[in-house]
Amino acid sequence: MIISSVSNNTIPLCYLPDGRLACYQRGNMVLFQDGKNTDRVPVSISGKERLLGWSKLATRLFRFGFRAAAAVDNRHVVLSRGNILHELNLMSGELSKGWNSGEGIRPLVLSEVQGIEGFKDGIYFGGYLHNNEKKPVNIYHRKGVDDWEVAFTFPEGAINHVHNIIADPYRQCVWILTGDFDDAAAIWKATDGYKKVGRVAFGDQKWRGCVAFAIPEGILYATDSPYSKNHIYLMKEDGSVEIVGDLCGSCIYGCQWKDKFVFSSTVEADGRDESLKELLFSKKRGEGIEDNYVRLYVGDLTNGFHVIYKEKKDWLPFIFQFGAFKFPAGVNNGDSLYFQPVATRDNDMSLMVLKG
Repeated sequence: MIISSVSNNTIPLCYLPDGRLACYQRGNMVLFQDGKNTDRVPVSISGKERLLGWSKLATRLFRFGFRAAAAVDNRHVVLSRGNILHELNLMSGELSKGWNSGEGIRPLVLSEVQGIEGFKDGIYFGGYLHNNEKKPVNIYHRKGVDDWEVAFTFPEGAINHVHNIIADPYRQCVWILTGDFDDAAAIWKATDGYKKVGRVAFGDQKWRGCVAFAIPEGILYATDSPYSKNHIYLMKEDGSVEIVGDLCGSCIYGCQWKDKFVFSSTVEADGRDESLKELLFSKKRGEGIEDNYVRLYVGDLTNGFHVIYKEKKDWLPFIFQFGAFKFPAGVNNGDSLYFQPVATRDNDMSLMVLKG
């Protein structure tokens, strides 16, 4: 396998249905096909980003650019910038005015649901926010450009936030991953268009996850605990779980690469007894983070999961973001794996490609 840098300060966002990779690079949506830049679409940016966006540290500190994305079709993508969701026309370069999801609320992941009985097809996300009070949290569904509806609401006291929503064609349901603490760390099962939603597993950090895949054997997921040992699990239909891989840290990001599954470990703070300010200005990693390396794991149930690449976290506090590898949304059916190291010493904020 060969790993190399493709482009500096470039955020991989999502795959289009035709296989092109949409990335963000300081005021431009950049499209790649087979590793080559095929198009560049200007996107409006703030004065602050225009002034400071050349700096990797400023980009990390102020969270410039787009954090999550999903393709509507080959010409349109949904983009999350803070708590505003825009839609970009890749042909005209027109960026919609945007829809406000609420103060402090944003998607960690934009998920696509297609062909699940009782559910409307389309793009969904759950509210991701700092919510220690466990206020009600919504799941939203895209109806059209800048038009979102509430599909389901977790009542007060149920969860802190939503990590991910996974469509399961094998069991004709939708799985919801929530966090972070106590009973809020859970896996939920939704059927019949969210008319029936129930917790399948909860109350332990082994049920706290951000990345999961529906496969014929069950739900393949990785845990996201900064203060417990992390694993890759297979949750079977009877609710039992089997460890299929070990992780050296929590997992926030992952993707599917053809018939393989990809997870990355994170270097982050503990998060239990810290205020948001204390967490951000800390440099001390959580008890479940074994060392200062971000790792890339690739594998499957047959061959297991193996570390194929790692980079060391830089020396800066977590306000400059956790050490992580980020991936574009959508299934990658190409021959190359794209990812972006963040807050690492060697290739911070670069678009990387793994071939072979």
